[in-house]
Amino acid sequence: MFVIAAVTAAMIAILSAFNGIESVVTDLFGTLDAPIAALPIEGNALPDSTCGWLMNQLGPESPNPRIVSAAPIIEDEAVISWNGNNPQVITVLGFDAALLEMADIEPSLRSGQWFPEMPNGDPCVALGMGVRNSLGMGLVNDQESAQPLILQAPIRGKKLMRHKERAFNREVAFACDVLSVNAEIDRKFILAPLSLSKELFQRPESINRIEILGLPQYSEQELKNEIEALAELEGVPIRIRTRAEKNALITQTNRAEKWATFIILSFILIVAAFNVMASLTMLLLEKRQDIEVLNAMGLSGWRLEQVFAWQGVIINAIGGVIGMLFGIGLVLGQKTFGWVKLEGSVIPAYPVELAFLDVVSTLGVVILIGGIGSGWMVRNLVRRFVH
Repeated sequence: MFVIAAVTAAMIAILSAFNGIESVVTDLFGTLDAPIAALPIEGNALPDSTCGWLMNQLGPESPNPRIVSAAPIIEDEAVISWNGNNPQVITVLGFDAALLEMADIEPSLRSGQWFPEMPNGDPCVALGMGVRNSLGMGLVNDQESAQPLILQAPIRGKKLMRHKERAFNREVAFACDVLSVNAEIDRKFILAPLSLSKELFQRPESINRIEILGLPQYSEQELKNEIEALAELEGVPIRIRTRAEKNALITQTNRAEKWATFIILSFILIVAAFNVMASLTMLLLEKRQDIEVLNAMGLSGWRLEQVFAWQGVIINAIGGVIGMLFGIGLVLGQKTFGWVKLEGSVIPAYPVELAFLDVVSTLGVVILIGGIGSGWMVRNLVRRFVH
């Protein structure tokens, strides 16, 4: 019973750890975007006409009561340099104030507040922590410690070999803040006002995508289906992508690992169930004479099988329930008190997330394996004794 309880608790704790990792990954990689995004079907930019239609349908004056707001986004690569040396290729994420309402950007900034421009009107940018370190720049905490930067983006239609420096559009901005989300984003992204991004990439109208925020009572999939149906009806060439689809590779990999671990632990549970079956075997051997007497008195073999089979199921069920309660206690304790720490990480303690389906499936496997194993073993032994 105690072995069954220990394996059950371990299964619940490990599955909850996988859930926690998936939740953290979703949160970290969803810091810079909204739950839903509208993207072009071909290329990386939405046509001007499509942008206008989308903003009319999804923007502040949206006729759709399920939509809260929409934010135009420009995301493209550029070259950044500080003090005229050590240029770096980075990704510029240009947005306006609407994105702040739908994404947790400001908590990821060192100052805790987004400043799109300096007091004199010069544009501000927030550097990813890794970008700042690559540039060799000192501390950047606010507008008073801002450092001037040079941003350059290739001009469309001009070849680098022929035009050289004239093939790049050049803009000056000030590093007013530092962004820290995760290692991948920190070494790649800088945040910039949408107006600066339009000038840098010379795209006064077209954008890369539109981030969309819906009311919380509607699921991402419901809003996606509704917007796609409307776009198809109007003949607008767009595709809608949910946050789960944006991080599909990471999510699917984590879930595959989770269920592979579940299967492996289930095999360990089978081994543990053999202990229960061994105990039942010894009990049947001790009660062999009693079984023969009961059979002679008219108690059929089927009813004898039921008596001992149910005993095996009950032992597994009690062990499973004890393990389930202990496992739930471990998960809730880790979530509340953070017993297992992660030093030097973006999260202070190992993430866990309890899922009802995991608890039910684990307990179901425990009882099923124990019940089938006990029933099969008891059936064979009782038939040998009574025949």
